[in-house]
Amino acid sequence: MRRICLIMFLIFLTLSVFAQQRPYINYTTHSGLPQIQVRAIHQDHLGYIWVGTKSGLVKFNGEEFENYLPNKSIYEIESDSKGRVYVKTYDQLYRFDGRDMLLLTGFKNPAAVIIGNEEYWILSENCLFQYRDTAEIQRYVSDVDFKGVINSVAYVKDKARMYFTMQDLNQIFSIADGKIEREIKFEGSVKRKVLALKGEEIVLVEEENENIHYLNPVDKSNYFSVYRTNNRVDSIKINHLPVKDYLYVNDYSFYRLDSVTKSSTKFNLDFIKAPYPAILDRDNNIWSGSDNGLYQIFNGPISNFPRSFMNDIWTMIKGDDGHFYGAVYKDALYRLDMKSQTKEEILAPGPFHRKETDYYYGASKDKKGFLYFPTHYGLVKYNYKNTKKFDTGISLITKYDSVSNRIIFGQMNGLGFIDEKENIEILIDSSKQLVPSHPKAIDFDEEGNIWIGTNGCLTKYDRKKKCFSKIEGGPKYGVFSIHKDVKGNFWMGGKDGLWFYNSQNEEFRRVDDGIIENNIAGIISKSDELLIVGTSLEVFAMDLASFYSKGNIRMKLFNFRNGFLSEEVCQNGFLLDKDLLYVPSTTCTSVIDLDKVNFDTDFYDVRITSLNDKGIIYSDTISRSEICMENGCNELDLSFEAIGFGLPTNPMFKYKLDGVDKTWSDWTKKKYANYRNLASGNYCFHVMARPGGNPNVTTQKEDHLHLKISLPFYKEPRFYQHTLIGFVILVLILGFFVHSRIHIKMKMLDRERKIKFLEIATLQAQLNPHFVFNILSSVQNLISLHKPEKANEYLIKFSRLIRAYMEASIKSSKVLLGASVSSEITIKEEVDLLQMYIELEQVKHKERKFDFEVKLDSDDLQNKTIPPMILQPLVENAIKHGLEPGEKIGFLQIRFSDREDGVECMIRDNGIGRERSQQNKKDSIKLYQSRGLELINKKIEILNDLDYKIKIEYKDLDEGTEVRVTFTN
Repeated sequence: MRRICLIMFLIFLTLSVFAQQRPYINYTTHSGLPQIQVRAIHQDHLGYIWVGTKSGLVKFNGEEFENYLPNKSIYEIESDSKGRVYVKTYDQLYRFDGRDMLLLTGFKNPAAVIIGNEEYWILSENCLFQYRDTAEIQRYVSDVDFKGVINSVAYVKDKARMYFTMQDLNQIFSIADGKIEREIKFEGSVKRKVLALKGEEIVLVEEENENIHYLNPVDKSNYFSVYRTNNRVDSIKINHLPVKDYLYVNDYSFYRLDSVTKSSTKFNLDFIKAPYPAILDRDNNIWSGSDNGLYQIFNGPISNFPRSFMNDIWTMIKGDDGHFYGAVYKDALYRLDMKSQTKEEILAPGPFHRKETDYYYGASKDKKGFLYFPTHYGLVKYNYKNTKKFDTGISLITKYDSVSNRIIFGQMNGLGFIDEKENIEILIDSSKQLVPSHPKAIDFDEEGNIWIGTNGCLTKYDRKKKCFSKIEGGPKYGVFSIHKDVKGNFWMGGKDGLWFYNSQNEEFRRVDDGIIENNIAGIISKSDELLIVGTSLEVFAMDLASFYSKGNIRMKLFNFRNGFLSEEVCQNGFLLDKDLLYVPSTTCTSVIDLDKVNFDTDFYDVRITSLNDKGIIYSDTISRSEICMENGCNELDLSFEAIGFGLPTNPMFKYKLDGVDKTWSDWTKKKYANYRNLASGNYCFHVMARPGGNPNVTTQKEDHLHLKISLPFYKEPRFYQHTLIGFVILVLILGFFVHSRIHIKMKMLDRERKIKFLEIATLQAQLNPHFVFNILSSVQNLISLHKPEKANEYLIKFSRLIRAYMEASIKSSKVLLGASVSSEITIKEEVDLLQMYIELEQVKHKERKFDFEVKLDSDDLQNKTIPPMILQPLVENAIKHGLEPGEKIGFLQIRFSDREDGVECMIRDNGIGRERSQQNKKDSIKLYQSRGLELINKKIEILNDLDYKIKIEYKDLDEGTEVRVTFTN
C-alpha cells in the first residue's frame, strides 16, 4: 500500500496540470498568417519564429509577420549551424540565408530531410542522399552500400555525424567523411530507432509494448521512460536528461521534461483543436500550430480562469469557511469553487423587492469572519448562512477597522460605520469640500486615523479631533487606491501615477517617473518583497525590497503582450491568498503566482536586418564578419528590428556609427539609420534596443556590423577639401583674366545698348517730323477754311499735343535706356494723347469724315503703364489709309482690355481695308514716302530685344481692319 501511494505521488509530481488556463494569443490570417492551417513551427538561432502553413511561410519577430514562399505548402522547418533556415515543401527544399530564399533541390516522396552543419541529407525509400548547397556530394544506396532498409536517422551537429538504424538489424550505424561505420550492436527483438535530442545528443529509443524507453546508446542507461495505456501517458520517469529540457509529444499531448527537477509538466492545450506541431521558445513559452492558426501560450506567473466560470467579477474575498466569494456587477453574489470551477449563487435582498444585482468594489471581512459587500443601494452582509441588506445608500468601498472593531464603508461626503450588533454611525463632511464625493479608497495610519481617497483629493479623518482635514503634497487629481505596506508607509494612486508617503519624515514622492500612464485602480503588497499596481489595462510588479534597500525603482509590466489578458482591473479588487494574487476584472479573472514573479527581462534581441536594401546574411550576423561595400559606394541605409515575444511594450532603439557619431542617438522608435558621403575606411555600426515605456530598464541588447568602404581618390569626401587650396590658387591666377573679360564684356553690352538707343532715337527722330507734319496740315486746313477761331483753338490743342508728344518721346528714350517703369506712360495719358490727335485729324476735313470712340473695359486700366509712342502711328495709319479714302462716314474704335498677363489695345476701323489701301498706294503718285508703320515695327523689335514683350496682330474684316497690340508683363 505504501509503495502504491509513493507511485501515485510520483505520478502527481511528474504530471503537473495547471488548474487555470494559461493565457495565450491566437494568430490568424488577420494577424499576418498567409493561411490558417499551421503545419510547421521553428525558432531559429537568432530567435525568429518561423511558421509554415498550407499556403506559405512567415517569419515572426514578435511584432510583424514577413511572408515567403507564397502558395507553397510547408511541411518542415529547420536550421543549420550557420543559422540558415531550411524549408521543406511537398517536393522541394529551400534555404534562407537572411537575404535570399534559394531553391536547393526537388525530390519525390522523401521519407525525411535531415539538416547537418554544412550539408543536408534526404532519405528516400532505398537511398540516403548527401547534399551541399545545390549539389549532390554523396549517395548511399540500399543493398549496395548497406543491406536492408533504413528506418530511422539522426544527426548530431557537434559530432558532425549521421546515425541510422536498419529494419530487422539491431545495430546503429554512422556516417562521417563519406564512410559508413558500425557503432553499436544490440541483442533481442525490441523495436529500436535513433533520435537526436534537440540535435545535441544521440538517443536510442526502445519500444516495449506501449512503453517507450530513451536510453544512452553506449551503456544503455535510462535517460527517461514514458509509460502509456491505450496511447495515453500514465507517467514519465526521468533519471538523467542529457539536455536542459525537452518537449515530449504524445499524440496531441505535450510534456516539458526538466533536467534540473527531473520532472515533467503537461501542458493543458484543451482549448486548441488538435494542437500540432508545438515547440518551446527561449522563454519556455509554447508555440502550437492548429487548423485554427498559431497559438502562443505564455509560461509566465499568470494564469486565467475561464470566462465561463469567472467573468466580470468586481470584487472577491475569501471567507473563513475556505471558499472564495465573488460579486458580479448587474448579476449576483456567488460562492466559488476553484477546484471544480463551479459557482453557487447567494441570494441577497435588493431594492424594489428584487434580488440585489448592483454590486460594487471593495468587499471586506469583520473580526468574526462575516463578509460585507458594497452595492448601489447599501451593504450586503453574509454570515455563511443568510444575507442581510442595510439601506445605507451608494458605497464604493468597505474596510475592517481594527481600532473600533467595525466595518467602515464609504458614504456621499463622508463615512459610515457598522458594528457587530449592526449599529450604524454616519460621519459627514459638512463642508463637502474635504470629502467631495463618495470615498473610493480607505486605509489607516499608525495612529489609527482614517485616510480617505476620493475623485478630488486626499483627506484624513482624525479620530481624536473628530474632524476631516485635507492632506497636502500628494496626488493632485484624486486618489482611487490606498495601501499601507508592512513598514507603515502608504502607497497611493489615481490619475497621476504612483505615489509614496514616508510616514517617518511625512513626505510624498511620485515614484513611477511617468511609467504608469493609465489610472491606477488597485495597490497591494506581499510583505516587503513585492508591490503590485493594477491599472485599467495592465499590472505592474515593483521590487519593493530593492526600493527600500537601494532606492531603485524596478518594475515589470504585464499586459496582453506577455500574458495578462484581463481588462479594466477592478478598483481595489486585489485578493492575496498566500503567494497567489487574484485579479478580478470586467473580462476574465487572472491569477498571479507572486513566487514566480522575477525582474529578469524576457527574451528579446536586436538585429541589423538590411544594408542598402539587401538583407544581412545570417552567418555574417552570427560570426560578426566584416562586410565590404561595393567599390565606390559610401552611403549606408541600415534597417534593424527587435526580436522578442514577451515584450509588454514596443521596443526603443538608439544607434551610432564609430568614426562618425561622437555619441549615441536619442532613444527612438525609428527602425532605420542613414549615413551619406562617408570616406574610405573601416566602420562599425552599433544599435541598441530596450523595451519602450520604461526608462528604468537596465537590460539592453546590442548588435553591431563591421563595414569597410573603399573609394577612388576622386570620390573621397575630403578630395574637394584637399583640392580647395589648388582651386583657390587657380582662381586667383585666372581672376584677373576673368575680371578683365567681364569688364570688357560689360563695356560691349553697354555699347550695344547705346547703339540700340541711337537706333531708336534715330527712328524717333524720323517719326517726329512725320507726326508734326500731319498735325500742321490739319491746322493749315482750318486756316484755309477761314476759321481763325477754330484754328486758334486747335493751335492750342496742337501745343498741348506737342508737349504731351515730347514728354512721351522723352519717356520712350528712358525706356530704351533701361530706366524703371516710371519711364512708361499710363494708359490714361495715352488715351488723352490719342484723343487730341484724332480730334485734330477730324479738322482736316470740311465735312465730318469719321467718328471715333476710345473705350476702357475697366477703370483699373487707367493707371497701368505701357511704352509710349506705340499706338499713335497705328491710329494714324487707320485714319490715313483706312477711313479717309472711304466714301462714307467712317468709325474708328480704340479699346483697351485687361488680360491676365498684361494689356491689350484693339484699333478697329471700318475703312477700305488693307488690300484696297495697298492698291491705292500703287496707283497714286506719292508726294512723300510714309514710313510710320515701318519705324514702329522696327521700334517694337528693338524694345523686345530689351526684354519687352510687345506683339502686333492684323486682322482683315469684312469692312476695314482690326489691329491688336498686346503688352505682356
